Amino acid sequence: MKTRVITGILLAAFFVPPFVVGSWYLMAILLLLSVVATYELFQMYNVQRPLPKVVLISELLMSAIMYWSVSGYFMFQYALEWAFMGVALVLVIGSLLMVFVDEFDGHAVGDMLMSVLYPSIAFGAIYGLRDYSVHNIGFLFMITISTDVFAYIVGIRYGKHRLAIKISPKKSIEGSIGGAVFAVLFTMLYLWGFGVENVGAITINWWSSILLILVISSLGQIGDLVASKMKRSVGIKDFSNIFPGHGGVMDRFDSVLFAGLIVMIISQVVTLL
Repeated sequence: MKTRVITGILLAAFFVPPFVVGSWYLMAILLLLSVVATYELFQMYNVQRPLPKVVLISELLMSAIMYWSVSGYFMFQYALEWAFMGVALVLVIGSLLMVFVDEFDGHAVGDMLMSVLYPSIAFGAIYGLRDYSVHNIGFLFMITISTDVFAYIVGIRYGKHRLAIKISPKKSIEGSIGGAVFAVLFTMLYLWGFGVENVGAITINWWSSILLILVISSLGQIGDLVASKMKRSVGIKDFSNIFPGHGGVMDRFDSVLFAGLIVMIISQVVTLL
């Protein structure tokens, strides 16, 4: 527990300033996280189907390209063609791997797409939310952290009914509901304290804020379950041990990545309406 707390403090000290400052500083940090997350996912899939290093190097390159395409769209107001170019390059590199690497079969293609596209697009979306306002990131992290902490506390004390026993046996329905309720409480205090009126392109009021918080809390918990199922499928506890007591990038950011990605999708849809 002591190691976990110390690591948590160091993580906050390292990651909070980039989110506050934004711009190139944050873009570089999220690029690094995206590439590391891709590495973790590659290593996870590599347990069952070992692949040569050229595939790893290619996936790290594709992750960087895809992240740059998504985040660059927000930072530089690139046309949508830039994002399309990123996807096209990923497909081209993946096709070349299928031709020239014998071990790179149909299963490896699916693993590659998940390893590359999920973290790169999700971290790019998080950058996009920060591009709207620093409070969007505060809003997102307040929800996911409150949900995680209080789902654990409430689950330990009152949890009786399993939420997804085949994926994560320790999670309970009571904990899930408790996490969402406390997420509403603390996030509403955050919104009120800072006078936040928009999340991305979404204009919020009292009731829509509560609804959005509940949706994001639920999405964050789904993201947690997605990551848990990935790990359970290959029999590992953590994606890596880069953060002592917390696991890897995917362990630490699983809820935020999934929730942030969906929030950005909703925000972009609202922009188009």
